[in-house]
Amino acid sequence: MIDNKGRLFGKVSLVDLFAAVVFAAVFFVVFNAVRADDRLEMGEEQSVVITFFSPTAYGFVADAFRHGVSVTDSERRVPLGQVINVEVGDSRFFLTDRQGNEVVSHREGYASVHISSRVTARLTDGAAVIGGVVYAVGSEVYIWAGDVWLITHISDISEG
Repeated sequence: MIDNKGRLFGKVSLVDLFAAVVFAAVFFVVFNAVRADDRLEMGEEQSVVITFFSPTAYGFVADAFRHGVSVTDSERRVPLGQVINVEVGDSRFFLTDRQGNEVVSHREGYASVHISSRVTARLTDGAAVIGGVVYAVGSEVYIWAGDVWLITHISDISEG
């Protein structure tokens, strides 16, 4: 098993093997200590309210978001809580006129929608960390609620 040069199976030096094991143990301890510090900086998990906004949703989609419906990030499969409030308003299409000015237009059959959900998350620097994913104000999120999905942006994150 160990040859006259101190090599295991004639290939690996016992000293090198011992050094590799010590290095791996030190790396493991340091890596976990750094990750623990990051978790402490984020704070404890708490109840958070995230408000999603879509300026142009089909009317039937806006109507599907009701109190108590589960919300999920459809791309990452992260649960984003339960709907606690829905505000439906006139749709907002942003267009450019002939002079190059941005104007807002409304369209029949569409609505703007603000959807608030309550979820357990860690708050850090104005963002919420849920299931290892960072969600910040302005982030685009494709959400599922019930049987419909909607492209939204996060408009607010607060304790709640």
